[in-house]
Amino acid sequence: MPLGSGDPADPSAADALHVSSEVRGPCLLVEADGELTILTADLLREHVLADMRDAARPPLVVLDVGDVGFCDSSGLNALIILWKAAHRAGGEFVLARLDRRFRTIIERSGLDRHLVSHPTAEQALDSLAAH
Repeated sequence: MPLGSGDPADPSAADALHVSSEVRGPCLLVEADGELTILTADLLREHVLADMRDAARPPLVVLDVGDVGFCDSSGLNALIILWKAAHRAGGEFVLARLDRRFRTIIERSGLDRHLVSHPTAEQALDSLAAH
């Protein structure tokens, strides 16, 4: 079975998503790398929510998903929760670097009406900084 295959018996499954964040001007840039699944969605959600709570102002969050190879319904749910949390706090939550497959999932689920995406993280940061 491949590393991080999503099999609960696979001890590396919990490590299938790596999340890092940094403050860039008035924005928080979060980078995700790996698989966004039922096994990893909580990691992303809790990481970003903690960063939002630490923000001194309404959160302006860019989630760079260019290195996310797979997203299931739990991953989509995490994105919805983060979008709602940012909006409740008076901020914004946008995506960057969606590949074709990820964009199709977002569009088919109807989430593209709420989740704005940008071709690059820099474009997303510039857009939010002008907000």
